[in-house]
Amino acid sequence: MARLIHNTVRAIGDGIVRAESVVLERPARALDCVGTPILVASHRRSGTHLTLDLLRRNFPACRPRMLPLENPHFSYLNLDRFEPSTTLPCTERESLRILSKSARPLLKTHAEPGFVDVAPERDVFVRALFEKSKTIYVHRDGQKVMCSMWTWRRVFDPAARVPFAEFIRQTDERGRSRVRVWAGHVRAWRDTPGVLMVEFDRIVRDAPALLAELGDFIGETPAIQDPPLPRSNTTRAQSYLSRLTGNLESTNQHAAGDRPPKPDEIFNDEDRAFFDAESA
Repeated sequence: MARLIHNTVRAIGDGIVRAESVVLERPARALDCVGTPILVASHRRSGTHLTLDLLRRNFPACRPRMLPLENPHFSYLNLDRFEPSTTLPCTERESLRILSKSARPLLKTHAEPGFVDVAPERDVFVRALFEKSKTIYVHRDGQKVMCSMWTWRRVFDPAARVPFAEFIRQTDERGRSRVRVWAGHVRAWRDTPGVLMVEFDRIVRDAPALLAELGDFIGETPAIQDPPLPRSNTTRAQSYLSRLTGNLESTNQHAAGDRPPKPDEIFNDEDRAFFDAESA
């Protein structure tokens, strides 16, 4: 029932936003007409939304003009919406609308740099967007990523409702363990020219110095806020309120009580040996 109510409210809000957009927005007609985007790439559970929030909060050029009732996740363009498996497909016209919301629009992706899973009819658009962008790759300690992935996926994925040791050894269609997928993702982006690598811990512990580096990389002067990071949403009510008002603080949402275990609480000696071997 809760899911039905949530989907109904979202559908009504999206319909109203479409009507608002016709009257209030004048989106660019082509990719050449939008500002240089900033792409935040990462493996899942590595700080994607924390980085997006940091950029949006401290660089005025990255702050989008949100409409009342607009989905906060339309404050950035998710390139993974161009993959056939997505549950929220995106057209090029809708992309240009999102890209026109700020002088320096934000993008995100969990894909590898080849974007091999993008639908063929969107391939040229996505590659042009990538080539136009300044790309930041945020990475996190791999053992912490595994802990967070296990906690997060157990909410919606029955295959993840297994002991942790079994979870990290599960393989994809290419026979790669979750650890090997993570390690390959980091290496692929690290080896891509022109990408700024950012450690997750610096976002939390060294934000002012990091913001200066980010500013040099993207060519913008930060207006550092106190604190640099907004408070994450912990309830649906907070997300609904930001959507109702169009006053976006954070897209980084955590449900209460979903704290993942620390690596030293759940990795045994065999798990650590497996992790080291698979990530080498």
